[in-house]
Amino acid sequence: MSVYVIAIGGTGTKIVEAVCHLAAAGIYTQGEPIPKIEILFVDPDKGNGNLKEADGAIATYQNCTKNIDQGINPTLNWWMQTKLEFLGLWTPFQKADEFRLRDVFKYDDYNGNKEVIRHLFDVLYTEKERDVLLKDGFLGRPAIGSAIMTQLRQNVATNESWKELIGKIDSDLKTEANNPPQVFLCGSIFGGTGASGFPTLGRLIAKELDNPETGNLLRKVKLGGLLMLPYFRFPSKEDKEAVFARSEEFILKTEAALRYYGTQDLKFDTIYLLGMPTMTNVEKFSKGGSDQRNDPHVLELYAGLALRDFIFTPKPNERQVILLSRNKDNEISWDDVPDKDEVRRKLTNAVRFAYIWLSRIVPGLEHAKTKLGEVDFALKFYDRESIKKSGEWDRINAIKVWCEAYLKWLGILHANGIGLRWFNVTAFYNQGNLIIDRSNFPDLVDKGLDREINIRIRDLSKKDLQGIDNGTTGLAKALYKVLSEKSI
Repeated sequence: MSVYVIAIGGTGTKIVEAVCHLAAAGIYTQGEPIPKIEILFVDPDKGNGNLKEADGAIATYQNCTKNIDQGINPTLNWWMQTKLEFLGLWTPFQKADEFRLRDVFKYDDYNGNKEVIRHLFDVLYTEKERDVLLKDGFLGRPAIGSAIMTQLRQNVATNESWKELIGKIDSDLKTEANNPPQVFLCGSIFGGTGASGFPTLGRLIAKELDNPETGNLLRKVKLGGLLMLPYFRFPSKEDKEAVFARSEEFILKTEAALRYYGTQDLKFDTIYLLGMPTMTNVEKFSKGGSDQRNDPHVLELYAGLALRDFIFTPKPNERQVILLSRNKDNEISWDDVPDKDEVRRKLTNAVRFAYIWLSRIVPGLEHAKTKLGEVDFALKFYDRESIKKSGEWDRINAIKVWCEAYLKWLGILHANGIGLRWFNVTAFYNQGNLIIDRSNFPDLVDKGLDREINIRIRDLSKKDLQGIDNGTTGLAKALYKVLSEKSI
């Protein structure tokens, strides 16, 4: 079963980063079939720092999952099993030298009897809006973004990215008729790219799928969307005339967008809206490019959980709007999580795995390279030759990189002042740095509630492992298995 996630703008890329971490913990698996999540980024800002962070999260996940071959056993077939495929980045600018609104619409060509078109353009856009370079995105201007995005609707027949997407959906329907594909768009409602791209791309996909020439695929495909309401703000720039995003305008833009969506038939089966009563402060302003790197936010995690709900909820007969609220104003606890028991178990087991891998497994294997006989758990999965092989150490380090990324991501989510209370992050995170001290392991969830690391390590076994059961792959699967079967 394929799930196509179309991540629009900077907020869309931050959601994908969260999706990668949730996929690793098995949030998107419930037995068979295991979904394949195929990700397409839509952003005119190719150098966006958030985009690079999401690219890195995908690469880290893929590099780690290729070492976990066939799950663990039939009852624990979720960890690191969701397939993530990167479909690439699509930019609405078709030509490399057309990064201004006036260039895209050939403003300077309207002379003589066509000059009235230029006058109309002058009414709709200021001179600075016409001339500003848009290679860093639409700068919080949906009116600019919508104009650019409409070009895609006119050129869809020749656009390779969209032809490929529709072709893949058509192919999925033919090969997996019992598990039809799903399409999920996500982005912000308050920025430039997300606010302009969401309705335009949603309509475009619906139109293509509802085309009689393609077999009216929309009846079979589940189409969902997620819009993020304003959840962060940044310092205002002194230049009031320059063209860039202004967080003080977010609420006004959101109200206008919601009124617009309320009057439109967007063809979505399900729409999710996520927001916070108080916006988080972003200290550094960036109009785009590599400097635009926002810290992870808990609302992006909830966006990932919304994707989970979308995947596992059958296609409704009527469009649905999903609502969720938290119990306390200043705290987010496990009681505020949909399907709390399963989500908590999977995220917690992934935290325990990451912590043990970093604090006990990697140091133990380093020691075992020269003194294998002194490391009991290593003897179960390696011999004196295999423990030294570069291929094994590539796998060890690939898992290590994911463990560090996962714990740091959770640490930032807990540290940004929103009131997340899922883990005792002081046991592994402090002011941007990981703390890896094996004595802290019993305190990861609730202080003193878990067992000591050495007790967990002692229970490692190859029994009931699917596929490869030795080396680093076998060790990793055995560790996750013992943590899952003996969860608190």
